[in-house]
Order: sequence, then structure tokens, then C-alpha cells
Amino acid sequence: MLKRILFGILLVCTTVSCTKNQKPIVNNEEVIPFLSKDLLNEKSGIKQVEDDITFWSSKLKENNTPIYKLKLASAYQAKFGITKDVSFLAKADELLKESNNYYKEQNAGVLQALAQLSITKHDFRSAIDYAEKALLVGEDKLLSYMIIYDASMETGEFEHAKYILENEITNTASFNYLIRRSQFEDYSGNASKSISALEKGAERIDYSSSLSAWAQSNLGDRLGHEGNVPKSYKMFIGALNQKNSGASYLHSLKGIAYIAYAHDGNTELAKEILDFVSSNLESPDSYLMYAEIAEYEGNEEKKEEYLREFYEEASDPKYYGMYDAELIQLAATEFGNFEVAEALIQKELENRPSPITYDLQAWVMFHKGEIEEAISILEDKVLGKTYEPVPAYHAGIILKEAGENEKANKLLNYAKEASFELGPVTVRDINSKLE
Repeated sequence: MLKRILFGILLVCTTVSCTKNQKPIVNNEEVIPFLSKDLLNEKSGIKQVEDDITFWSSKLKENNTPIYKLKLASAYQAKFGITKDVSFLAKADELLKESNNYYKEQNAGVLQALAQLSITKHDFRSAIDYAEKALLVGEDKLLSYMIIYDASMETGEFEHAKYILENEITNTASFNYLIRRSQFEDYSGNASKSISALEKGAERIDYSSSLSAWAQSNLGDRLGHEGNVPKSYKMFIGALNQKNSGASYLHSLKGIAYIAYAHDGNTELAKEILDFVSSNLESPDSYLMYAEIAEYEGNEEKKEEYLREFYEEASDPKYYGMYDAELIQLAATEFGNFEVAEALIQKELENRPSPITYDLQAWVMFHKGEIEEAISILEDKVLGKTYEPVPAYHAGIILKEAGENEKANKLLNYAKEASFELGPVTVRDINSKLE
């Protein structure tokens, strides 16, 4: 059931056979030209980023000043955004911490940069700490509040995030407000309002091709979750056609690969696109999609091979805690390593005690055979606290096993309404439980 752990968009059909006998959405002739290294280099802006790294590195050698360190750190983070090479995050982190020490934690810009980098590393508590320190310094408070909002949405502090959204980000027509309003509406289960806010946000930044690509790519994700696959595809193509797509270039291609596989049933095209994406990214993410496709094709051997490759790579400490959620699920559901799963879930709960994380804990307990404990966690920390379909699916499976069929069927049917998001493998499992 790889759909439970797959990052990125989840754009799939409502039954296992629904990829057949329907008009394909992905246009091969439209997409294949984007599988070009030269075009990627041109549209992602990677050459400019590398030039910036060279320039600021040389300046820093001439004069070891915090200003140059900040410039170089920013360039390193930009390169990570495009390539997902975490070594550049580590370099940026080191430079920012040196600068923070130099300024004795009294430079708001440095503190905010550290906060934003902490979010990238999935260290949400540190992000809030840095942003709160920046607030005390007093410069550019709006950015500090936006960072705290972003991190609070990850830690499950939704009321605090809502307060910031409604009281501190006062320009409700701004891009920064609208993208956060979109996120909050999504969390609240208001899909149409979420998409509307993101669409309005995209209209505010048509002057910037890179921001427009980001907005279109995110709209592609959001629309796919709602089952509007044709419009999702259109958004991804729009992002690819932007003059400067930045990191959205490969993200959009990955989204299209998923549509080719999950909606069109064209796994060969999906893998061709994914081959290009993975060959240009320094991260293990693609293994999960490869494994998803292999499972769909009934190739258990390849599925297990891809999952093992992901597990071994993502377990490297260099990735900080970025893949802890995926590692927890694989340890518990695929490899039976509950000692690792439970150690990681405790770490994740300290960092991100949200309903989604508690659902993950319940899922681990269920696979460990502790069904009563799993149900207790669900009832106390998950049910009624999130509109996401995956927790509903997990709860339905767990309650079904406990013999609470009426509750289980209600939850499974609710989850099935989000079939595009859950995917054919999970929907097949739901259907088998509802028979």
C-alpha cells in the first residue's frame, strides 16, 4: 500500500481498472520535449545559481564577512531547491549559524533565514524558536509571523496559525496571505476555497515567472487531489512553459509522470519521465514512485527492491528528519522493524505532534498487533481533528479488524471519496474491506 507513503501529487482513479477505456490526458508530443537537460538547465536557473555560488565564494575568500556568508548561504539553498542535494543545505546551515553567532542572535534576517532553513529540514520547533527570536529583534515582523504560521501548521498548532493568519498577515489581497489562506482552507476541508485562494494568489504574481511556476505547480497538486486531473495537467504544463520554472520544473514533470501512470495507465511513459526526473535529483524520493508503479504492475520483487533502496538511502543522517514519516511507515509495514519505527515516531511526535503524526503512531501500533492502543490513539488524537482521507482509511482498516464494522465502513467510504488522492492500490484495499 505504497500510496500511504508516496510524496508529491496523488492523481489516480477510483478503481483499479479505471486507467483503461478512458481518454489519456498526457500528450506525449507535448511532454517529451521537456525531457531535455539543456531545457532543464535553461528554465531551472541552475547556471545562474552556480555562478552565484562561484561569485560569493570568491568574495568570501577575499573578505570573511557575514554579509557574504548570507549571500552564499542563499545561493546554496537555491541549489538545494533545484537539485535536492542536501549537502548544500548543510553548507548553508553552517554559514548561517556562523553569522548568527557573529551577530549574537540580534540580526533578524539571519534568524529568519535559519528559521526557513529549519522548515526545509523538517525541524519545525527550531523554526519557531528562531522566528520568535527574530520577532524580539523587531525587524520585518511580517516575515517572522509568516514563518511561525508555516511551522505551526506542521506542528498541529492550528489555532495559533489561524490567529496569525487573521491578525498578523493583514493584507488579505497579498500573495503571502492567499497562499497561506489556501493551506488553511485545505486543512479545514474546504477544497474549493483552498483552490480559489491559490488561484487568486497566482494572479498576484504574474510579473514573476518563477513564482508563477511555483503557483501553477502547486495548483497542479491541489487540483489533482480534488480529482480535476485535466486541469491539474494543464497547470503542470503551464509551469513547465514559464521562462524561469526554477525548482518547479522537475516537480511538474513528476506530477505529469504520475498522471501518465495513474490516470492514463501508461506506465512506460510514466517511467520515462520519472527516469529523467530522478537522474537530475539528488534525493531518494523517486524510489517511492517507482515502487508504487511496480506494485501497480504486480511486480513485487521490483517494488521491494525500490523500497529497500529508498529505506537505506533515506536513513542516512544527512537528510536530517526529512523522511522520518516515510521511514516509520516502511519500518512498520514493510520490514517489521518496530524498534526503529517506535523510536522514530517518538522523535516525530516531539517535532510535529499533529493529527497526521498521531495517525501514523496508531498505524504502527496496529501493525504491531496492539489494536486497542491504536484505537485509543485514533479516538483521542485523530478522529474529528483532520479531514485528510489517509487517517480515515487507516481508522477504517483498524476498526474493521476490531469488529466495529459500521464505524469502519463509514470511514472507509469517506476515504474512498478521495480516490484520486489515495490511489488505485489503496482503493483496491478499501473495496476488498467493503465487500
